[in-house]
Amino acid sequence: MFDTPIPPFPTGEPAFIPGLRQGLEVRAKWDFSAEPAPEELDLRKGIVYLPEFKDMEKLLETASDELLCFLKKNGISTEGGIPLRTVAVSDLQDEAFRINVTGSEIRLEAGAIEGVRRALYFLEEQLAGADSPFLKIGITERKPWLKNRISRCFFGPIKRPPFNIDELMNDIDYYPENYLARLAREGVNGLWLTVVFREICKTSFLPEDPHAEKRLEKLRRSVEKCRRYGIKIWVFCIEPSNWNPENPCPAEHPEWIGPGFPTIEPMNSFCPNSESAARYLYESTKSIFDNVPHLGGMITISHGERITSCLSMMNAPNDSRKNPCDGKCQLEVGEILAKTLGPMAKGIHDANPEAELISWLYMPYPEQISEWIYRLPEKLDENVILAFNFESGVNKVQLGKIRSGGDYWLSAVGPSDRFGRIAATARGRCSMAAKLQVCCSHEIASVPFVPVPGLVYRKYKAMKALGVGHVIQCWYFGNYPGLMNRAAGKLAFEDFDSRSESEFLEELALPDWGGDASGITEVWARFADGYGNYPLDNMIQYYSPMHHGPVWPLHLKQVMRGLPRTWLPDAEPAGDAIGECMQNHTLAENVILTRRISCEWHKGLELFRKIMPSHSDSKECRNDGSLYEALDILFNSCANIFEFYQLRSFLMDSPENSLELLDSLERLVRTEIANSRRLAELCKADPRLGYHSEAEVFKFYPGKLLWRAEFLEHALSGDFREVRTALNSGKKAEELICMYNENVHYPGVWYNTGSVRWKIIPNTDHYTIHVECGTDGVIYDEMLNLFIADKKTVKTPWMTLQIDRWRKDYPKYKFFDHFQAAELEITDMKGKWIADVKIPSSMLDTTFWFGFRRFRSSETVHLLECYPESGKAFKEDRLGLLFFRPEYLVPVKTSGDYNR
Repeated sequence: MFDTPIPPFPTGEPAFIPGLRQGLEVRAKWDFSAEPAPEELDLRKGIVYLPEFKDMEKLLETASDELLCFLKKNGISTEGGIPLRTVAVSDLQDEAFRINVTGSEIRLEAGAIEGVRRALYFLEEQLAGADSPFLKIGITERKPWLKNRISRCFFGPIKRPPFNIDELMNDIDYYPENYLARLAREGVNGLWLTVVFREICKTSFLPEDPHAEKRLEKLRRSVEKCRRYGIKIWVFCIEPSNWNPENPCPAEHPEWIGPGFPTIEPMNSFCPNSESAARYLYESTKSIFDNVPHLGGMITISHGERITSCLSMMNAPNDSRKNPCDGKCQLEVGEILAKTLGPMAKGIHDANPEAELISWLYMPYPEQISEWIYRLPEKLDENVILAFNFESGVNKVQLGKIRSGGDYWLSAVGPSDRFGRIAATARGRCSMAAKLQVCCSHEIASVPFVPVPGLVYRKYKAMKALGVGHVIQCWYFGNYPGLMNRAAGKLAFEDFDSRSESEFLEELALPDWGGDASGITEVWARFADGYGNYPLDNMIQYYSPMHHGPVWPLHLKQVMRGLPRTWLPDAEPAGDAIGECMQNHTLAENVILTRRISCEWHKGLELFRKIMPSHSDSKECRNDGSLYEALDILFNSCANIFEFYQLRSFLMDSPENSLELLDSLERLVRTEIANSRRLAELCKADPRLGYHSEAEVFKFYPGKLLWRAEFLEHALSGDFREVRTALNSGKKAEELICMYNENVHYPGVWYNTGSVRWKIIPNTDHYTIHVECGTDGVIYDEMLNLFIADKKTVKTPWMTLQIDRWRKDYPKYKFFDHFQAAELEITDMKGKWIADVKIPSSMLDTTFWFGFRRFRSSETVHLLECYPESGKAFKEDRLGLLFFRPEYLVPVKTSGDYNR
């Protein structure tokens, strides 16, 4: 038995932060011996900087100092020579700029400070990508079509469980100078951080939090520091917050209490339909923006993530109601949204006319959404920017089938049909913002970024065509500085008509790769082709080995343990219920698609390795090299893990070639040992690798990688050797590796727990799951979750029956996941109610796993009953898996003696 404990997560300041503080030195690759062409300006004479643009607060010093430092470090004198002037003009606004290069001077023309800043950064980038210190004579003009390009601090705390760190309550500097300089140079002009109204607002309705001023003071410092780099701070919130025990509604304002879940959990939505509610929302936002000058704006999730206004009681999929009050208030859904956002926007603008409000409708569902959602923009106006997920609901054909994905997809370009429809409705009413992930997404977020800038090019081209004016570039992850941020920043100024994707990518590569830019463009194209095969399935984002495969154990013998959540700091090692990360795809399909990613990525890496040696003196290029190889290992490891469990499922059937299958499994394990050890070496050299910004921990790190290698080595000398010996002696593989040999349940037998008893009734073409639930008086709501999983991959079909007994509506709703062919019958009898679920026998293995969870709730009764009774872990809802827990299920054998 391997009992070596997993080394704990690294603690203290993450090792990549010193690198962010040091910043990035941009090195030119100039040939000083070359001679300029007649249409080029020779900068070898030196430059004299003449800042004629009025800058009373000296906000441009950071950008101008960086340009002058770049020139000096690369051999150009800044003590005299060609005049470099910053000039105010009236025909340009905001970040628009014009660079006018003549035979005797360089003029940076703009109508606003931020236009000058963009011109300074653009000039530096053009020079960094040039072969010689010459500038082409002529005029270059750029105007952004994306106004706000909002990202987030990569290592800022998320103010959520389990760590609950509030960045406004400590003295840590999350915005080092060189880090901000790099973000600004890459085109980021906004960063968001989290606040909660009750903790920071000062209103006439609620008592002031004792730490409000402390939070406000740090927020002011962060705002002023970031301003010097042209970066605005945006406060992010999910407001108005719902009413709950931690945030009780003021007793004197019961009119603020909207519909909610009073019988299942003490939580009610916020009703905006009163003058006092409007005043509270107005005072809340005005308070923040009065107390923190120069804030860029506020982002609030108006629907989704958590309950806010009464609109949260409307389901995004499958809700045909007029409004959340069933017509009691007579307000249309668009009016409710406008009543919520209008006072907030007015409070912001009265305090700071330049600040903006973004209302984010977070609807990450892969299935179709309801018609009422498309009516939400109808009552909004120019005071609100409406944000919507760019790819949620996107469709893609993979392996001959149409797949649909929710949330965010870097691998799928989008936009989804629903985004286009929302954008069309908003047009002419309010501005539109896209919520996407620029650097990386839930697909794989344990690396700083995924180098596929061609995919971002296609996304931004589609955004511009739809009239999108703003972008939220990340969630808690997907924001590390580098290639992808830089691509997005350039694309915000791209017209998409004057050059192709490959031409854009080649210019993007020039500053770092010089003469090898075209070769690097080919590498990125290979990467994008491979990455486009990512299975379009939310569950593979949330639970698969893609993020951290090289620290997953591989279990030859079934252990029936669940998979860790990729976005949380789950410390326990992964189990073998590989089906938990599959919804849209089968295991065989995941093997094919992840192997395609791995193979194409490796081809790109081989091309890169031919280019890299001539750039080994560049730290940035070396960092790219370590990242590209780390991703090669992660993709290979993920494919290997899927293939391992596919082969193990074949082995469970005890085929004649069991020994050959075991040989293949061993080969995969040996490859994984090498992957873990090599990735450990890369992590020691590159501390960026493995960190997940939402989990706030390293998902893989040297200690855990080496632990996994030892685990696998022990497995080869232990379980593998034991199974091989037994197979050679004539035993069947199934009895050697299947956990369900113990505690088997049989059809026709009654099983009991609490007030519930159940049995499985066989028939010629189907099985009936018969559940009898006892009652003890009037019960308002009941929820019965049945869990049925196949014996090999523990793929997780489940069904939910929600019974509203008060209204005698049986059932209120049902959801069958992979059992769409199942039939349900509910019978109400004195003292109990009965659920009969008929499932075609063709849909069940001869052995499968089973369990259920029954939750009853009323004003006086809250009762949880599970089968098996040890199922106390069924209390926690798992994203996308409901309350499914493979370790608590029991095996049911559908063949044999049914009358035990």
